[in-house]
Amino acid sequence: MLDVVVIDAGHGGKDPGAIGVYGTREKDITLAVAKKLKTLIENLGIKVVMTREEDEFVELYRRGQIANSNGGKIFISLHCNSMPYKPHSANGFEVYILRPGKTEDAIRIAERENAVIKLEENYEERYKHLTDESYILTAMAHNVYVKNSERFAEILHKEAGKILDIKVNGVSQAGFYVLVGASMPSVLVEMGYLSNPEEEKYLRSETNQWKIARTIFNAVKKFKEEYEASIAD
Repeated sequence: MLDVVVIDAGHGGKDPGAIGVYGTREKDITLAVAKKLKTLIENLGIKVVMTREEDEFVELYRRGQIANSNGGKIFISLHCNSMPYKPHSANGFEVYILRPGKTEDAIRIAERENAVIKLEENYEERYKHLTDESYILTAMAHNVYVKNSERFAEILHKEAGKILDIKVNGVSQAGFYVLVGASMPSVLVEMGYLSNPEEEKYLRSETNQWKIARTIFNAVKKFKEEYEASIAD
């Protein structure tokens, strides 16, 4: 049974995440969408666990722990993308699964999201085993959730193409630390680029935040149906 969904609103507290051209903070957008998504999923009768429900700093390793200790069946980490220089024309909604990054962009994005560990105490000791790409490869080789992570990412990509009126860039892979600790199918969603002024405006809109939440909700619903049918067979 897919009965517990974990929603991870990226960043928070002393970690604002990316800052947009107009000053929008990634941590605010991720929490706003997470709350909307929670409302939709709970209406299906599925339990929702949030790694944070307010503007607080939650360490990356704790996010996976929260997911595991609450019996999560799928982990969805919400983020906003950004380029090093702004304003920038890069745009689009992207879904990531955990694997070493194939492209320079994927590696850059993972490095930016992973850099948050530097705000944690004793981070060098805690994450030393993650800095080696071979660790992520080894973790993936034993990860029984890869197939389901890939399938959920595919469904989410299709749903995004139906609902969102921004570019949908597809499914990529990168070594996001936050996904390593979650013992369940997991994806990281970059909802759009705050370094792009048009996309920043899009992400700030309550209407568009509901569209993004609805997109992810539809994917959860379809994945749940598929997942439970496969177990029943």
